[in-house]
Amino acid sequence: MSQEPYDFAKQKEAIQGYFPKDFEFNLRWLPEYIDEFPKVVGDVELKWDKCKFLKASRQLIPDKHGVYCFSIQLGNPFPEELHLPMYIGKAAPGYLSERFENYFKEQQDAKGRKSVVKMLNKYKTCLYFWWAQLPRVYVDTVEEHLLMCCRPPCNEAIPSHQRLWGKAFE
Repeated sequence: MSQEPYDFAKQKEAIQGYFPKDFEFNLRWLPEYIDEFPKVVGDVELKWDKCKFLKASRQLIPDKHGVYCFSIQLGNPFPEELHLPMYIGKAAPGYLSERFENYFKEQQDAKGRKSVVKMLNKYKTCLYFWWAQLPRVYVDTVEEHLLMCCRPPCNEAIPSHQRLWGKAFE
């Protein structure tokens, strides 16, 4: 018997804001990859901007290629500036502005990516969208290596460190 109806029902609950009490996300933080990040990406400098994930923020997001990260601001009792990365993605071949807009559609999509739909709905009051503009040629490499650094809980596919990280140790 297919689990499709079950998954659909759970997604619908997430969209409506119902979450089980034992709902959790797990983040893996890998300092060895963070230390080697500059060697891997060379002269690429990431200049991050952020906005709260609201439709009104769309005007702030550039029509440029780059990488992005969803984070949640932990809030009280933690420091205001403390954020937890939840999802890392890339905007290429499309633009950052297009990816930003696509997430509002996925937020209401019962067939969307399960962990992303939950993130977009559960944390909508404290969800932030960060972005760094990059020349198209660097986007894939930077995104893959950011994923290796922290393995955010809402990303389903994490690149293989054997394939990607060899360059860091040359």
